[in-house]
Amino acid sequence: MARTDMWDRSSQRWIPLWLPIIAAALIVARIISSHYEVKSAVDLVRWVPVDRAERLAAAMHKPIFYEFSAEWCGPCHVMEHEVFRDQRLAALINERFIPVRLIDRQREEGHNPPDVARLQSLYRVEGFPTIVVARAGAAPQKVFGYAGRPQFERFIGGIH
Repeated sequence: MARTDMWDRSSQRWIPLWLPIIAAALIVARIISSHYEVKSAVDLVRWVPVDRAERLAAAMHKPIFYEFSAEWCGPCHVMEHEVFRDQRLAALINERFIPVRLIDRQREEGHNPPDVARLQSLYRVEGFPTIVVARAGAAPQKVFGYAGRPQFERFIGGIH
């Protein structure tokens, strides 16, 4: 005897109407989002500890990219999001420089670690963010504040 219930749709589970609509919307969203640059949730810059920077810079013949920052600094966080989490800019920084992040702790702890205090004094860091590019035998190049991504790109693009 042949089974007749296998063609009876009343016993099958129907796919809800909204499921294919949501699936199609997700596919369209994925296609659209693939055309836009995605920012990372973490810095993509490979920060080097300050105590290794000079040795690496000499060995690799690259300038040191000092980023002076503070936890409470709003423009520092904007720069972090727009620059250091951007794949293209982070790759450029990693390729051309020895990047070193120096976090000011004066407000929180009443003093800075010795390396941070020494470099802030040496480069006359008076506010945050401050970027200093230092190369042995050349005057350091410095920019104070964050005026936006285009200005930052011009600054690092002009360093050779």
